Amino acid sequence: MRIKVALKAEKLPILYRHRFMSLIKDALSRSDPDYGHCLYPDKSSKFSKIAKPFTFNISMPPGKAARKEKFAVDKGVEVEDTVFYFPTNAFLSFYLSSSDYNFIVNLYNGLLEIKEFKFSDDILLRLEKVFMQHEKQTNGDEVMFKTNAPILIEDKDGKPFLPSASNLQSFNGHFNAIHDRILKDIRGEGFYREIEFVPVRLKKQVVKHTLKGFREKTGKPYMTFTCFEGCFKLKGDPRDLQMLYQIGIGLRTGQGFGMVEVVSEGDRLKA
Repeated sequence: MRIKVALKAEKLPILYRHRFMSLIKDALSRSDPDYGHCLYPDKSSKFSKIAKPFTFNISMPPGKAARKEKFAVDKGVEVEDTVFYFPTNAFLSFYLSSSDYNFIVNLYNGLLEIKEFKFSDDILLRLEKVFMQHEKQTNGDEVMFKTNAPILIEDKDGKPFLPSASNLQSFNGHFNAIHDRILKDIRGEGFYREIEFVPVRLKKQVVKHTLKGFREKTGKPYMTFTCFEGCFKLKGDPRDLQMLYQIGIGLRTGQGFGMVEVVSEGDRLKA
């Protein structure tokens, strides 16, 4: 299931994913506090690291202008980096996808109660409209995807792992291990059969991201992740492919990474 939220804002800094995570938590707490706490338990809970059954992405409007200036990441934490300014009357699009019906229903109902969300002291997000979107079906055991948000894959030591023609066997090993674990967290069982990742047209993308826990632990304002984006094929059981389409691909999907769209060969050539 998929949702699109139309938002109005004057600008948005390059470090934005953590605040949209807060918006999701706010919406869930308004709609169903018990469900929200279940999805986001206390950090001391053994369930706090369990994979989230959703992914999201922010699409900025055409005509945006990028400026380098100072902005607050948190109270007492300020950085100088890119801030995107939007044309008058332009909309931000906030997309969310999930395999969990309860998540979508609670999120939808909670978002309807939020008229404005304070992103920072000088940025106010105004929620204009919430749309339910059509979800495609991944028919067959081979599906073409394109990224809506960069995909993060890391090895067991936490180092970024990008797919290439020379390392596909090793990459597929890491890819399957990561997603088998994620699916066990979310649906209680791993892959029905191994997935094969086939690159089509990919490029590296370095993403800046921040979390309160990271800032408190390291004293640094943000972290960087080496990701990839573009088009690729997945071959496997149709049920697994549909699940990955719904919850996102790779690590940190609940933090705004790994959202994908199903595309045809014709769509890929137009992209």
